Amino acid sequence: MDKKQIVVLGGGYAGVHAAKVLHKAFKKHKDKVEITLIDKNRHHILMTELHEVAGNRVDEDSVKISFNRIFAGKMVNVVQDTIADIDFKQQVLKGKRDSYRYDQLIIGTGAQTADFNIPGVKEHAFYLWSLDDALRIRCHIEQMVKDASREADSEKRKQMLTFVVAGGGFTGVELVGELTEWLPTLCKENGIDFKKEGRLINCEALGNILNMLPEKPRAKAVKHMEKKGVEIMLNSLITTVDAEGFTTRSGDVIKTKTLIWTCGVRGTEFCEKLPLTDGKIGRKLVNEYMQTPDYENVYLAGDSLWFLENNKAVAQIVEAAEQTAKTASDGVIYTIKQELGLKAEKPKPFKSNFHGFMVSIGGTYAVSHTAGISMSGFFAMALKHMVNMYYQFGVCGINAVWSYLKHEILEIKDRRSLIGGLASYKVPSYWTTFLRMYLGVMWLIEGIGKIKSGWLTDTTGSKVYWGPVKGAVEGAADAVASASQAVAEKVVETVASASQAVSGSTDAVVSTAQQLAPPLLAEPLKLFTWINNTFVAQAPYLFQLMIVLAEVGIGLAFIGGLFTFPAAIVSLGLSFMFLIGAMAGKEILWYMAVSIVMLGGAGKAFGLDYWVMPYLKKLWNKTPLAKKTYCYLGEPEYTRKQMERKLRNK
Repeated sequence: MDKKQIVVLGGGYAGVHAAKVLHKAFKKHKDKVEITLIDKNRHHILMTELHEVAGNRVDEDSVKISFNRIFAGKMVNVVQDTIADIDFKQQVLKGKRDSYRYDQLIIGTGAQTADFNIPGVKEHAFYLWSLDDALRIRCHIEQMVKDASREADSEKRKQMLTFVVAGGGFTGVELVGELTEWLPTLCKENGIDFKKEGRLINCEALGNILNMLPEKPRAKAVKHMEKKGVEIMLNSLITTVDAEGFTTRSGDVIKTKTLIWTCGVRGTEFCEKLPLTDGKIGRKLVNEYMQTPDYENVYLAGDSLWFLENNKAVAQIVEAAEQTAKTASDGVIYTIKQELGLKAEKPKPFKSNFHGFMVSIGGTYAVSHTAGISMSGFFAMALKHMVNMYYQFGVCGINAVWSYLKHEILEIKDRRSLIGGLASYKVPSYWTTFLRMYLGVMWLIEGIGKIKSGWLTDTTGSKVYWGPVKGAVEGAADAVASASQAVAEKVVETVASASQAVSGSTDAVVSTAQQLAPPLLAEPLKLFTWINNTFVAQAPYLFQLMIVLAEVGIGLAFIGGLFTFPAAIVSLGLSFMFLIGAMAGKEILWYMAVSIVMLGGAGKAFGLDYWVMPYLKKLWNKTPLAKKTYCYLGEPEYTRKQMERKLRNK
């Protein structure tokens, strides 16, 4: 029996969510069902973050998540192709590369900017509805400022330094916020005082911006924008646009070379041309199950559908995209399971559950209204970050969250993040080489000192000792120089008392003689005592052996720059145990601090990790566990089987 073919067209918010829901439903039926997602790109694009790329706050890679990463280990075949037409009667999608048969189809082709047929908009304005659009805007603004710095004519210079964002909705205001931060810096780099010569305008046809927000957060947004020097033009419907600027209905003429159009959203031209029942503004009509009235096996999700809920069209936002995708997927799942004779739960009609709205105005300020609570400033921005991280965790696990933290907070330049630029400066890797090798030598000395003291030959367990070598030897008179103490200062050699024998006992207690450099803690913590009594006392010689081998091992690892990250973890673990066991002085803090620095990839600087880790990453990324948990090390490689497996006409 041929497999049931489910095709999801479009890899946006709706398409990705639909494919993940379908995978979860049919992952135990791979022999009966095949799921394919088709998109013209190789990446899922975070559309809600495009303004950050256009405003030069983040790099383009920060808004891309590869489909290979998202669906690695899943039963979703990802095909990169551009679909030109759909034959709904023959149930075939016709692409530029191939044709694809389907039994059930979910269309999530998204939306595009609406120009309302205003003359000149298409020809002379910039849109912000794709990554290419964002990069085009960024390059254009950079060029305008450079050209203005060389322009002698004051009127032309003024025109070049006038930047206008048309539209006071989410996209428009968020882009304006980015430009309030970037333009002054960019102009300064080119010898221009933007405050004196520049002009940033937000032009809105209605009487307010951010109409989806209550009055209080909206007023705060306006106040913040005006404080940053933004001119907000309300009731200013743009009627014509040309190469030199635009004219409003009230007769205002604005001369500019940069008009960015964010005034409206409509269904894509592709979706509009499909022979399905029309809704409005290029979107196709669906019922409460997101099903087109024309074909029972065709569903729509996201911005491409038209559905009235309580006499209001479903909003074109991320939450709506995911929720409509879930409804559409449930319909597909029910139909396929019924056909296969599997137990199926009847789908529920669509019911929206939107939590609110958040709008960032630059990298450090935001306004929000969620769950009936309005916020602004730091807390609203923090909330926006949390919501974005929650979304990325659902799409691609903890790796995506860590990447988000890096490019949104830790690596932002020019103080454009929630914590300013406090974490943006990077220490050159070659400086860490000396520190890494020095720490390795210290650990190696510790381990060798224990070996010389007989830790490998004495099996009585009496030498079990938690801490950098201070001579855990039999007999109170034996003394060993503490290597870690020598790092800080020349000290008088310390004398350690004999360890209490633990043969036949459940205690592995260590008592130290009076030292000139006393331990940081007066007595072991209860956690250490519990570990000692529960584990160490059961096999003291084994732990004695493990400590020696660990110290020598991490010493060699740091010196050679091999497996530096796990070595740093072990170094931190040992140091922590020494600390809570009241067996280490202040020098242990140095060990811990440097070990933390080593977590940042110090082994790749003049170390063996430079060659070894890329190879191991490739091996790990191919494992089922990495795919299941999204815990990839770097980007997983594309496989021919995964990316080229397509549904063909049968």
